[in-house]
Amino acid sequence: MKKTIKKSQAGFVMTTELVLILSVMVIGMVVGLVTMRDSLTAEMEDVAEAIGQLDQSYAFDGLVNAEGTAFLEGSGFVDATDANAGDLVTFDFIAADYSEAATNAGANTTAGSGAENATGASAFTP
Repeated sequence: MKKTIKKSQAGFVMTTELVLILSVMVIGMVVGLVTMRDSLTAEMEDVAEAIGQLDQSYAFDGLVNAEGTAFLEGSGFVDATDANAGDLVTFDFIAADYSEAATNAGANTTAGSGAENATGASAFTP
């Protein structure tokens, strides 16, 4: 009789262990994916800011031959700042912090859309 009870309980222990291991693995995977999402977003913002800082301005002087019979006029182009495309906007990435300390600290902040600088003006204006 004891052998039959022992055998019937062996599957329960194995199932409980598997559920516990799978739960820990899923929680770890979710945390890892959130971290990967945050770092990927930060890298994409860095690339976007670098592309926005490209300056395509150029200039070159004209050429004249020694006899003064042939010449090539100089040329130039000044790349204007495109405020509508966000050339003057800087990106500030702030990772989400869901700890209890961050929740208590966030209760004292004022509501606003976007990052605010010391003067209270928004740093990002779409």
